[in-house]
Amino acid sequence: MVRMKTLSTFVLPGLVSHFSMVAAAGRTCEEGVRPYSAWLADSVIARKDALLSADTEGDIALPLKLGLFQLSVIHLKEYYDASSCGEQDWEAYLKEATDSILPTVLNVTGDIDAPMDVFATANGLYYQYEKTGNVAYKQGLDALREAYDGRKRNSEGGFWYYNARPNLSYLDETYPLGAFTTVYKNRFEPTNSTLAENLSKDLNQFKDHCHHDTGLLAHGYDASKSAPWADATTGASPYVWDRALGWYHMGLVELLYNTDEFGTLDQTQRDDAYKKYYNLANTIINDVDETTGCWWQVMEHGGQQGNYIETSGSAMFTYSILKGVRLGYLTGVHPESGKDYKQTAEKCYSWLLENRVFQDDSGTLSVNGTVGVCTLEDPTYEYYTSQPLSYNSVFGAAPFVMASLEHEMAANAASL
Repeated sequence: MVRMKTLSTFVLPGLVSHFSMVAAAGRTCEEGVRPYSAWLADSVIARKDALLSADTEGDIALPLKLGLFQLSVIHLKEYYDASSCGEQDWEAYLKEATDSILPTVLNVTGDIDAPMDVFATANGLYYQYEKTGNVAYKQGLDALREAYDGRKRNSEGGFWYYNARPNLSYLDETYPLGAFTTVYKNRFEPTNSTLAENLSKDLNQFKDHCHHDTGLLAHGYDASKSAPWADATTGASPYVWDRALGWYHMGLVELLYNTDEFGTLDQTQRDDAYKKYYNLANTIINDVDETTGCWWQVMEHGGQQGNYIETSGSAMFTYSILKGVRLGYLTGVHPESGKDYKQTAEKCYSWLLENRVFQDDSGTLSVNGTVGVCTLEDPTYEYYTSQPLSYNSVFGAAPFVMASLEHEMAANAASL
């Protein structure tokens, strides 16, 4: 394995409207100059890491990985000219990935019983439906809509993350739930206020049940309070897992963007989502590791024995903060520490690029230091810090593609 050498990036002004098939393509990249975002996305595509195949069919989290990576490629296509900036065919990948997962999504019973992750596939399904008009993709979205109504919920109306774990709600679910709600409400049921109300309710319940004194949110909660780890009052799990919180914060910035573009939420709901995003951004910055600029696997316990800087959550926070800065959701500096939002996220980005991203002998980029799937079956400190790390996990690569794109957009804007 060869350590990655510094490579200059080429970025372009502007970002076309989300999912706009008729918008002008991005300008070309200069020959021999590749943005890290495109380079890493090409590497994931070349390895076929984000496709349902014989090699990945046993991965229960694949729909979430696939959906997140598809969105990162869609964002790349909105900003860069794919033919000059990419070595892989991005359009072909998006279709192949959607076609690979479509039979799974069309099984409504399976969608109901699966983790909430399956709803993350909505972005890719809609992209193909808008592009081709093929009704099979709309049928996939309709199957998710039917499954949405059939999902089990707790006594307060919050979604169970997974039917196999009754009454447990994970922060992880907020990202796919937001992705589905945005696509389906905006494109097919614009007057359906219930979809937005349910999403807002879910976000509120996590804040109410999982809120720590630090302002961070625990990994999840048991609405029945019967789990041995559940807080007797709130039902919350005891620890803050960085990637779970990353899903929540990424979900909030995506929701804000889509609301401002398409009106997903009403004004009151939008204001509430913004407050959550802003307050949490400030709290996340308070918990940053001062040396690396990134975030620990078990937050609030930085430097404790067994803990480590984790790639996926750090990349997610880097992305959610940089995107918030670009869109004007975060301005100036942290109100208490005086830390600059953009500089804080850029420090982590630089550390990840130097320490967790590598160029392989084949010329592809690889990402290290991403923890595997963590659940609420036994959410102890020892559990979180002993889960194996995955090499080239899409959970680490996809948010780093998105963080790289935001970094490149910011660098380009500064040079104008």
